[in-house]
Amino acid sequence: MSKKIISILMSLIVAASLIGCKTAEVNVEKKAETKTEDKVDSSDENLEGKWAKNYTLEETQKLYKEKLSKMESITKELGVKYEKDEKIKKEKEEPINDNYIYFDNNKPETNKIESLYFGMKTYGEKLETGDISLQVSLKFDRESAIKNNDFDLGKTSVKKYIEAFTEQEDIDYTDINKQIISKLKDGESQVKINNTIDGLKEEIIATKDCIIYKLSTKKYKFADGEMSMK
Repeated sequence: MSKKIISILMSLIVAASLIGCKTAEVNVEKKAETKTEDKVDSSDENLEGKWAKNYTLEETQKLYKEKLSKMESITKELGVKYEKDEKIKKEKEEPINDNYIYFDNNKPETNKIESLYFGMKTYGEKLETGDISLQVSLKFDRESAIKNNDFDLGKTSVKKYIEAFTEQEDIDYTDINKQIISKLKDGESQVKINNTIDGLKEEIIATKDCIIYKLSTKKYKFADGEMSMK
């Protein structure tokens, strides 16, 4: 199913209502539309861990390339065809450079990835700021999960991508799984969970037929890091 993630991620950023997974967009080659923040998220200042450090542009690009290689390897291992691209666009007159890979799975089985995006964005004429993010849409059967009291994010392919980004293989998904099932049982039509992993921001939305997972760095201020433009 195409068009999976970007619209939902926009709603995450601006705290708008989620319309539904079928309106979400992950096909960035056709619809590379994300919400540009005018200011760095204030919660970024409270992050702790490896990814919360103040990296320069060159350091961030190096980290991205290392992670990108791992993301591509995992995708190849899963036998999924993906596309790799770079786009330059403008929002509110601000240039945004988006370097990424993505794929869409038109007919995923339950608890299988529908679409995935992994990329690095840089903002401004002089690349003053930037971030790296992983965005995944997972096909989800809410009724079955509630009936059988059974859902485990750690048993899905998303786990491989999370591990590649975080370099952690011992992440415990028990609390996330319980929160999703518990809140859905309580009648919530849309479950939102926010967490952090070693300085990365983790955001999860669960609805009737999909789970949107996002893992992202803070928005780095390269101008403050004495970065080189070479």
